[in-house]
Order: sequence, then structure tokens, then C-alpha cells
Amino acid sequence: MAEEVKTAEKPKKPMSPKEIAQLLNDRGEEYVDFLIPRTGVDQKPELIGVNGEFIRVRPGEPVRVRRKFVEAWENAQAQEREAWRTQMRAQEAGSRALAEL
Repeated sequence: MAEEVKTAEKPKKPMSPKEIAQLLNDRGEEYVDFLIPRTGVDQKPELIGVNGEFIRVRPGEPVRVRRKFVEAWENAQAQEREAWRTQMRAQEAGSRALAEL
């Protein structure tokens, strides 16, 4: 019985920066389902912008938007959380410093 001979695959050429940018751009243009949670009774729509393009999304209403807007909103939320944590740490450090006086 003859054995199968496997040929080695050619290594894939690394993607150029232009190809990577195009891939990321294509990914950002696909539509996804999105819901901003409602945190209050009378909340105004959120304005989300990416590279000069803006949309408004009402909290509590499911919508279908391009992924780049979802990613921008998620990044903004993460940045706000980190800013709040930093502010709380600074406040605690100030309180400790006053207590030591």
C-alpha cells in the first residue's frame, strides 16, 4: 500500500498595514444589534461619533447600527469607569492625608 505524501503549504504572506486597515474598516462597517441600558426614567438619546459621523441612540431601545459605533460607545464607557475609579482613589488618598494631620 502506498503512503500519502503531504506537501508543505506555502507560508502566508504577512498582511500589509493597508490590508490590515481595510480589514478593520470592513469589520467596523458591518451592522450589529445594540442596546444602551436605561439607567433613569427620563434619559436623553446618546450621541455617538466616529470620524465625523454621528448617530443618536435612545437608551432602552434596541437598534441595529454599524459596529464602529458600538465599539466607540463601549470604549467611552470603559474610559468613564476608569476616570471614576481614579477620582475615587484620589479622594480616598486625600481623606487619609487629612486624617493624618
